Amino acid sequence: MTHDDQRQGKQQLTVPLLMGLALLTSSGPFAIDMYLPALPVLAEDLGTTDSMTQLTLSGFVLGLAIGQLVTGPVSDSLGRRKLMVGGAILALAAAVLAALAPTIEILILARLLQGLGGGACVVLARAVIPDLAQGDRAARAFALLMAIQGIAPIAAPVVGGLLVEPLGWRGLFWILSAIAFAQLLVALFVVRESKPPEERSPFTVAGILGNFGYVLRNRGYRGYLISFALGFSTMFAYISASPFVLQNQLGFSVQAYALIFGFNSVGLLLANTVNARLIGRLDTHDILRVCLVLILVFSGALVVVMLVHPVAWLILPLLFLAVSLVGPVLSNSTALGTGLVNRRAGAASALMGFLQFGLAGVVSPLVGLGANAGLSMALGMAVCSALAVLGAVYAGKGREAAQG
Repeated sequence: MTHDDQRQGKQQLTVPLLMGLALLTSSGPFAIDMYLPALPVLAEDLGTTDSMTQLTLSGFVLGLAIGQLVTGPVSDSLGRRKLMVGGAILALAAAVLAALAPTIEILILARLLQGLGGGACVVLARAVIPDLAQGDRAARAFALLMAIQGIAPIAAPVVGGLLVEPLGWRGLFWILSAIAFAQLLVALFVVRESKPPEERSPFTVAGILGNFGYVLRNRGYRGYLISFALGFSTMFAYISASPFVLQNQLGFSVQAYALIFGFNSVGLLLANTVNARLIGRLDTHDILRVCLVLILVFSGALVVVMLVHPVAWLILPLLFLAVSLVGPVLSNSTALGTGLVNRRAGAASALMGFLQFGLAGVVSPLVGLGANAGLSMALGMAVCSALAVLGAVYAGKGREAAQG
């Protein structure tokens, strides 16, 4: 923390603050991963179809995307904290409504609202870091944030798989309500305002749209935006298809699926921890590029395995390696992209979050096409990772041009 930061009262990027921000950015992993094992039970209990049940996932993802797109640029004008508190209140109210939902239609609406509130928390928590730090310091903070956040996708599916039988799907939503309440406490008592009034843009339609224009004019940011969103889509192809691949195709039980999902999330945490140690020793862009190429290689190998010999002892290690490396991709793309346009970090984070979950919402039904769920998943992962590599290459060229 510099003398100027102390004089201006800026908050320091401490581990407790990063833990609070990690909880706020964990809306997606908790609200998606925890109830995935309960989808078949939920459909039976509400007397609905599998496709209607999957709309509870699509509705939440859509809400996450819209919540980030709207809240991010507005926060560049109005500040972060009040909007963060409002988002946390909405997420809490929606989680309670979901737990009480008498019909699938009300549950879908509750999930949409839960996504809107959660999206606001996610985008604002991400925007706080470039408000307070730049360069390698910001990249290391994002890596640590992702490492701490990695606890959510480890714990959520395990908790969901173990508790769906004794508590039912409604009980899982009461747990999500408790998590939303904890997020509200963080927004109220841990996070301080990080965007001082003198650094804010005008609160007008032109000012807010201008925030988007400012970040999109930067070629490097556009490239990192692509690598971030499609890197996440690579993982979401796995997330959305894995219940069907692991349970229906490979024959694992609900509990075994939850443990496998959690073990793969351990890989995310470990990869982000290693990434945090490498930043400053190696170029952050180079780490990003290597991780993306390796994900493409592992996803391509997964396609071959699904075509030739689809057995668990080959599929599971490839999934673990590919999914683990998505962690550094997300943290480094975010740090590099927002770092280039940190004056409008809210808009930059908003576009990343919107495209992230917008593309994920498209990928989810696409990987469900075809009779071979495993092959569809592997092809989705390979295509998304290939496009993410191209995004990183594009960003690298823009970076070189700017430096030259």
